[in-house]
Amino acid sequence: MRSNLSQAVKRFHGVTAGAMLGIVSLAAAACGGTTSTASAGTMSTHQPTPPAVTTSAHVGTDCGMFPSTGMSSMHSLSMDKLLTAAGHDRRLSRLISAATRSGLTADLNSMHPLTLVAPVNSAFAHVPKMTAGLLRNKTELTKILRYHVVAAPISPAQMARGIRVSTLEGSALRFSKAGSVYKVNGATVLCGNIQTANATIYIINKVLTPPK
Repeated sequence: MRSNLSQAVKRFHGVTAGAMLGIVSLAAAACGGTTSTASAGTMSTHQPTPPAVTTSAHVGTDCGMFPSTGMSSMHSLSMDKLLTAAGHDRRLSRLISAATRSGLTADLNSMHPLTLVAPVNSAFAHVPKMTAGLLRNKTELTKILRYHVVAAPISPAQMARGIRVSTLEGSALRFSKAGSVYKVNGATVLCGNIQTANATIYIINKVLTPPK
């Protein structure tokens, strides 16, 4: 009988050891599952880096005249205020001089956002005699320059829709597109949608005058 009792005790310890081993295994599995869930939770909260914001392409046949690097590059102009940026383009030196004489430099560099329709130097050189006389008068010069500025960003897509927008002078400019050519009051855009820190520039081949 003592032999039978001894065997029963051994069987009991064997069952107990097996049960304990099973409990330990379940606990280990549970810990492993918790770690995996926490890791997945951490990954699910990770936000991917948003794609870089891009602007619309430049328009006009003369945009290739801008260098790819340096102070006159498109990238450099985008970091400068309006007239500071325009001053890096030698084709706009007469416009910069006119803005200085009219006292508009500070306003054009501080207002935001703007669109500047910028006549190239050759446009100033070929104005009619009557317009040339107006440009020599500071009051009239200021009116003419303000007629080239819109207190809003104008995109090529808006131009293609043929919009009319009031200028700082008070009269409206007519933006349009004919085929692949963008125009402002009939003047051709040589290069446009140039971004600066506070404005968009459209370089044109004529000096515009407000309607009487």
